[in-house]
Amino acid sequence: MFQRHSLLLAFLVSAACAGAAPAPSDATMPDHASGTFVQRKTLADVEVTITSKGTFRFEKGKFFEWNTREPLPSTFVATPTNYAMTVNGRTTTTRLKNDVDAIAKIFEIKEVKDFVKEVRAVPPTGFPETLTVDFRNGDRLEIELKR
Repeated sequence: MFQRHSLLLAFLVSAACAGAAPAPSDATMPDHASGTFVQRKTLADVEVTITSKGTFRFEKGKFFEWNTREPLPSTFVATPTNYAMTVNGRTTTTRLKNDVDAIAKIFEIKEVKDFVKEVRAVPPTGFPETLTVDFRNGDRLEIELKR
């Protein structure tokens, strides 16, 4: 379940950072960016918070790369038509049934619809500095992005 949430999170972040923020006409979203992140996942069932750190980079409409360095090295790469996750040298690639170029399309994907209760970005338009994802099971994910 944690890996599914991690994939879902990376997918949501990729959409938000790649320009699919809530305001599609937002002219303040950069065409490309890179930086670092700190991600805190709170598991409601066991009242534990797991902190992950790493780097990200994206080019609008082309790709998003999320490299977790701590506590477990992994790489997530998303394009408009597929995504791949590499952990312990093994890569799993999944083709998307539809191009994902808008946040609305992400919320139509069954896995997202079944698990996510709410996603908030600060600021709500442009490049997000923080993202908060509340899951239906009570888990919460908070992400700080620094360019």
